[in-house]
This record gives sequence, C-alpha cells and structure tokens, in this order.
Amino acid sequence: MASDDPHPKASDQAVEAVSPLQSPDTPSSPIFRSKHGSLVDPLMQSNRSQTMLAPRVLQPSKTTIQSARPPSFWDTLLHSKWSMVISLAIGIAGAIGHHFLYWHLDGREARDQQWWLRLGQFISFCSKASFVLALLMAHSQAAWREVGRRSYSVKAVDSLFGSAHDATELFSLEAWKKSWLVMFLAIYVWASPLVVIFSSATLSVVSDTRHEETTCPSIRTLNFSHEETNDFRELSIPEGQELRSLSFSIWNTTSEDLDDPNHFDYWTKPSDQFTSIATKVLYGKGAIARENVSMEVCGAGWNCSTTINFVAPGYKCEELARGNDKQIKKFGGNEAPFNLSVIAPQGNWTYYAVTNEGEYDPQQVNAGDAGIPVDDPPFPKDLGAFRTEPVIWLGYASVDNLTEEHPTENGAPGWDKAYKSVVFACEHYETNYTVNLNYTGGLQEYEVIKRDYMRKIVDTTFVRDEDADDGTRDKTKAVPEENYVFPQDVSKYRLTAAYHAMGKQVRDLIHGDIKIPGTITESKVISSRLIDRHEWLPVHHLQQEVRRLYEDIIISLFSDPQIIAVSWANDPSKRSGVAIGGKETGYPCIRQQVGNFFLYQWPILLSVYAVTLVIASVGVVAGFLAMHKEGLQEQRGMRFSSIAEATNGTRIVKDADRDAMIRYVRLDGPPGESTYGFKREDGRYESRSGVQDDEKGRSLSPEVRGV
Repeated sequence: MASDDPHPKASDQAVEAVSPLQSPDTPSSPIFRSKHGSLVDPLMQSNRSQTMLAPRVLQPSKTTIQSARPPSFWDTLLHSKWSMVISLAIGIAGAIGHHFLYWHLDGREARDQQWWLRLGQFISFCSKASFVLALLMAHSQAAWREVGRRSYSVKAVDSLFGSAHDATELFSLEAWKKSWLVMFLAIYVWASPLVVIFSSATLSVVSDTRHEETTCPSIRTLNFSHEETNDFRELSIPEGQELRSLSFSIWNTTSEDLDDPNHFDYWTKPSDQFTSIATKVLYGKGAIARENVSMEVCGAGWNCSTTINFVAPGYKCEELARGNDKQIKKFGGNEAPFNLSVIAPQGNWTYYAVTNEGEYDPQQVNAGDAGIPVDDPPFPKDLGAFRTEPVIWLGYASVDNLTEEHPTENGAPGWDKAYKSVVFACEHYETNYTVNLNYTGGLQEYEVIKRDYMRKIVDTTFVRDEDADDGTRDKTKAVPEENYVFPQDVSKYRLTAAYHAMGKQVRDLIHGDIKIPGTITESKVISSRLIDRHEWLPVHHLQQEVRRLYEDIIISLFSDPQIIAVSWANDPSKRSGVAIGGKETGYPCIRQQVGNFFLYQWPILLSVYAVTLVIASVGVVAGFLAMHKEGLQEQRGMRFSSIAEATNGTRIVKDADRDAMIRYVRLDGPPGESTYGFKREDGRYESRSGVQDDEKGRSLSPEVRGV
C-alpha cells in the first residue's frame, strides 16, 4: 500500500545513506525522486511494503547450478592438515641437507666457492620457506580457532589474521592478551629472513694451514747395518733398480785370492762419494737436500713433517773449562793436550783444536797395488785395526758481541775483558737419534729431538806419549787392546769403518789453530761456518755448533739415496736407492697445506635451525589442535572466497564499528549442514541478503545494497 506520510521512514533514510554509488538515473536515487517524485514515490512505497511482507526467495544463478566435481588428490592433500606436517618435514630435510653440505665442505680447499655458497643460500631459503609455509597454515587455523573461542574487537580480528602479512597489525594489545601464541607465530614469519642470513653466514672462507695425519710415500731413514754386509767386489743394487749402492769407505786387501786364509780387507780412507757430500756441508751453511724432495715426500702443494729414528755416529761433548777456571778438567781419563795459557786472554790463540791423537794411519804397512802387503804373511796382528777414535779437544776465546771491534794485541786496553776462554772435548759414540724432518716450501729442515748415546764406537782410551810396536806404521796405542776392532770381525769392522769415515771428515776440518794478531791460521776451519767473518773469531755456542755440523752431515746423506745406509722409513731393512716411494713405502706423517679453506661454524647453524624447528613444531601442533577441536579435516583458507563466506555479508562501518565486538559462531542453516559466520556481541549478524536479523533470525529491516 502507498503511504500518505510525506516524511520518509527511517529505513528509507538508511537506504539513502548507504547508497552513495547509486546512479542518478536509478529510480531509487534521491536525485531521480526529486525530479520524478510524483511518479516514483507511490511505486517505491509499494515495493517496500511488498518486500517486508513477502518472503524473500534467493533465485539461484544458472551458473551456480553445476554438477559438483570431486576434489583432486593434490587439492585434498594441499588443503588437509597434513600439508602442515609435509611443509615442516621439508624444512627439516632442508636443514639437515644444509648441515651435511657444509659439514662436507668444512676444511676442504675453497674451490668454486661462490657456487657452493650460493647453493647453501638456496637450501637455506627453501628450508626457511617450508617452515614459514607450515607456520602460515598453522597461524591461520589457530586464528580461526581463537575467534571462535572468544569475542574480539574488529581491530583485534584484523590483527589476528593480518599480523602475518601487515607488520602494523602486530601492535594490537588485545590480540596479544587474548591470543599471544598466534601473534608470536606471526612475529616469527617476519623474523624468518634471519634464518637465511645467519645460516648462510656459517660457511666462510679463511686463509689457514690445514693439517692431516696420513702416510707419505718417500720418507727415508738411515740404517748403517747395510754397510756390515756390503762387499765392494759385488754390485750391491737395491731390488728393482739399476744403480748400485755407494759405500762410505775405500778398502785395501791383503790378497787377491779370496780363499787365502790370510786374506782380509782393511780400511784406507772415506769414499769419494761420501767425501763430496761432507765437503758441501762443511763449507756450506747447513744440511743439503736433493732437488724436489718436498714434492716427492709430501705431494704437490703440500708441506709435511714426520719423525724418524735411526742409529748413527754422534759426538758426545762436555765443557771442561770456562772463564776464570785455572785448569782444564780431565776427559775420558786423559788430560787435555794443551792448557789455558795458550787461549786468549792468557795466550794469543783465539782457536786451538787437537783432533788427531790416535788417528788411524792409512799406510799400515809397506804395500803394493790394492794395498797388498809387500811382506809375506803372517801379517802383523794389529794390521788394519781400529785402535781408538780420536777425541776432539777444542779451546777458543769467546766474546760477547762478534760484530764489535776487539783488541788484537795481548795486553792492549780491554784485552782481558774482551775475551773469555772456553775448553770442551767430544768423544765419538754410536747414537740413537730421534729426528723431526720438516718439508716446507720445497725446503728440508730437521730438528734432533733426542740423542741417546749408546756406546763408544771404539771403547778404548788413547795412551799419550807411548808408541805401539806391533810391526805396523800405526804407532797408536790404546787400552785395553782387546777392544780393538779387527778386520777379521768383518761386520763390526765395516760398520766401525763407516762411522770412522764420517767422524774423520769433521775432525780434519776443525783441527788446527788461529792466532792473533794477524789472524794466522793453520786450519781449514776458517773457511767454515764455525768461524765468524767479522774478526775471524769462533761463533757463539761453538760446542753446539760442532755437534750440529756433524749432524748436518748425517742428515745430508738423504741428498744421495745411493748411499748404502739410506733406507725406507717404513722398513729400514730395505735400501731405498733412488726410487720414488709408493703406497707400499708409506710412512706416518702430518701434511700441511696453506691456502683458502672452507670453515663451517656448525654450532650457529644448528642453533638457528633448532630454534626454527621448535617454533615451527609448536605452530604446527597448535594448528593441528585447532582443527581437531573443531572437527575439521580441511583447513580454513584465507582466500577472498573463504573470508567472504565467513563474513556472511556483515556490514562494518569503517570508523564507527572498529571497536565492535564480534565472534565467529555457528548459525542456523538447512538441516544437516553447519553454517558459520561472524556475529556481533549485540546479538545481531548480517545475512548475505542484507537483512538484519535478531538472535532468533527474524527480519529487522530490509536493505538494498549498491554495488
């Protein structure tokens, strides 16, 4: 029915107020009514009355009446609660893969480092994305559950659902008070880039020296026992090689007939090959090594070190006098062949060495070719015998600073203060050495870690001022004579000969003296490193330097692997010769490599992923519980269609209704169906039709919405 009331009803005003998008040509538009009011008002009043009285029937669109297709397997899986678990599992797998990738690279040489670092970043990003995806799904389900459990203001609901996408929504106090877990999960989503930053930074490239305990193929040692069985008449060739081994000695013989009962060989001098090695050391700056020894032992690009043990000759020294001492102590039962009066500051000698007392005489008897004695046998009993090993007696003048100028005239001002006399003596011993060999930068260095002096090479004491009368030209007399080493004891004699040959090289060098003024010398030592060249004074710590000089000769034997004593360290019974070692000759060593290496800081990466895993697991559990308590098998989405369905057409004025309290509840619907929507705390909800109903579903006022 048409109304005669000229004033529009409140419902009409509401329609006009909420229809700002209506066209002026629309009949319900105020502009249209002002122009055509006499024609339109009766029609509009009639329509309103019919709307209020007639039941509303929603006519389904033709496009909505379609046969429902069953969801695909993947669609069902992606929307099920298990998708959270799958995403969490993928994140865990990525974290584990990230750890093992970096663990594999840790300590390795940094090659193609940019690609490995990028691969690590990619894995970290994928892992982080999977954790975040699981948390986003869990966050949504937990948020839906929370708005169903209690009432929230519209602002708080915006914060719950929008906090994972809009950082400004994180500051809702109401949302934090009522649902701190949901907001905390949103905080993690925003902080998740830190996972990539921190986890990727756990692999770096550093310059370092890496060590590895392994075996090196060409490490050699010394075994002088090979000399015991060496016969200069035979070609002594190591197995599988062509070059013969070289002895330390040159020999004479008593007969060319090896079956002659009076036949034996006796020593005459050191071999030329060994003398060549010793000379390079004596007049050089240190031990010598063969070319490319570092690469042969350690491998290309590597340094290495190892420790070997061997028995070789060595000098055991003892200091006998220093400074203000008035006399020289005895050594080995003998007194020194000189006294302190010859050494500065008491005397004029700055260097005085006696090393030839009891030296073996190479011309034992009148002999012809090959050292065969001219006289017929029987030969002298002591022919060729090593009666003693000469003791090194050495006195020198020590100064505090070798580079300063010192007085050269006895009695000159400062003479007594400038010089300090020192005397020491050394005796030849068979010594067990423990030596550390170091190959660095292509150079060979060594350090004697331990010296175990086992026995005298010839266990006798030289008798001074008494000549032997035994039918030989060698007038050396020592006691006890039964400790002489005779040629008939072949193996011991040959070993002693090798030791004697080595010691003789040092004794011949350092024997003699240096006298001032004028630096008058009768010694080869002035050309060696034992004498400083500023004023031709002995170097500091001369006793240790003499011993070091001898040990340099011993280590330099490795420079010529043909020397018969040079053997494989892993099996000293086998002579090495000039061969390059392999796996079968491997000996324990420590290899070092200087370069750029990957460094993996695993505690940081594992800590980052552990925190991430705990947070993600808590979130997934919260999402699972939210779905379980509501009996859901499919996740509620955050797509537009899901939100539109949930709001059920609810109208909220942007500014006026921000504080309105709403709640997500179950509504009355068709039998057998559950319908949910947002409900205001004042008991009203907005239906999709736009009709405002009370709690019992009765129509309150009709609405016409503009689009």
